[in-house]
Amino acid sequence: MLVNDPTVVAEVRAAFDAYETALLANDLAALDEWFWSDDRVVRFIFGRVERGFDAIAAARREVPRQTGPRTIDLLHINTFGTDVATVFGVFRLLETDALLHQSQVWAKVDGAWRVVAAHVSTA
Repeated sequence: MLVNDPTVVAEVRAAFDAYETALLANDLAALDEWFWSDDRVVRFIFGRVERGFDAIAAARREVPRQTGPRTIDLLHINTFGTDVATVFGVFRLLETDALLHQSQVWAKVDGAWRVVAAHVSTA
């Protein structure tokens, strides 16, 4: 298996950057696009478990803002073959200096990178 092919890493980084832009802009429609539209997608976020695309999309709409302004302290991407990747990050919220940990599994679904599993917690 090919691990961390530079072309695939660059694809995943571009997808992640676009996702991050949507997150900071609170662009709910774009965020929905970045997640796998399937009942099997899962997100663990601050102690909640959200299973299925509809549950994740609904949870997003329950909060006025997805995240405050933040910087990336650490970002680590691993790719496996050409269709699966993991992205792990440590983010610092600018308003409070709090740290967030985020992990995502990305998969190429129908030719497009999508988050198929995610976890967000405080450090």
